[in-house]
Amino acid sequence: MKAFLLFLLKLGLTVLCLGWAFSQIDLQNSILSRPAEMDYRWLAAGAGLAGLTVIFTAIRWWFFLRAQSVQVSIGRAIELTMIGNLFNLVSVGGIGGDAARILLLIRDHPGRKLVITMAVMVDHLAGMVTMAGVFYVISAVRFEALVDQSVLGKGVIRFAWFYMGGGLLMVALFFVCAYPPIHKRIHASGRMARWPFIKQVPEIYDVYRRNWKLTLAGLATSFLMLFSYFISFWCGLKAVGGQAPVETVITAMPVIDSISSLPVSVAGVGVREKLFEILMYDLAGVTAEVAVSASLAGFACNVLWALLGALFFLKKRDRIHVADLSDSEVKS
Repeated sequence: MKAFLLFLLKLGLTVLCLGWAFSQIDLQNSILSRPAEMDYRWLAAGAGLAGLTVIFTAIRWWFFLRAQSVQVSIGRAIELTMIGNLFNLVSVGGIGGDAARILLLIRDHPGRKLVITMAVMVDHLAGMVTMAGVFYVISAVRFEALVDQSVLGKGVIRFAWFYMGGGLLMVALFFVCAYPPIHKRIHASGRMARWPFIKQVPEIYDVYRRNWKLTLAGLATSFLMLFSYFISFWCGLKAVGGQAPVETVITAMPVIDSISSLPVSVAGVGVREKLFEILMYDLAGVTAEVAVSASLAGFACNVLWALLGALFFLKKRDRIHVADLSDSEVKS
């Protein structure tokens, strides 16, 4: 019940944000009212890049699983990633995308629950680190463009600077606390012995420092994933007739994606569209009608692959396993 109420709250915020975005546009002048005028070749290109995003995301997670000696094929990692994306998109109950990936992989590797959960967490942290890296490099290269914004645009970018900076600080703090000499000192004299997982988590986390080659491979893959994802939205912009350089979209997308990933709306819908409208107008003079349409087109390219995750979820063993675990969580 609590999960359903939370979903309703997120749905309400999604509707409010979408209403805010659409209040700035004239639907009669928007290509959304004339879908036949879209350039579907650019949409197909965007969908192809969105597919590469899924593959790169799965490979990144695969590297982090390998670092923990969890044996899984790349094909299976892609399946679970697409199933996870499906749950992120349509889940109303307590099973989200990360939970679905964890539960299904635990079934294949019983007894590795904490390790698999940590691999999913580190996968997200890697995405945040690379996102922040791209954002700060862009901030240095295009500083004048980013500071020459509207009042709302400046506020969004300042929030992104602090938000991503805090994320990087948190990741660094995790590595410091997991470093063996410091970890031993923290747990000296049996401190927190009643909660053994508190000791296990840093030990698992430190594996990524020791297996640094696999960690760096995961981070490198994460950069490829981000750029294919960002450019899919540029393809969405081109599909609706927008004219802006690809570097402009790449400049805006780290801010847009990091903020829209906050769990305040359903799949970031509404928040993403409003941010895209604000930043694309400030950076390239793109009108609200085109910006909102472009954001929705780019999102549709990526949603396609989430929906295709249903084809993998039709496999009986995966469907029944998640359903049983979902029921058990509800009863508990």
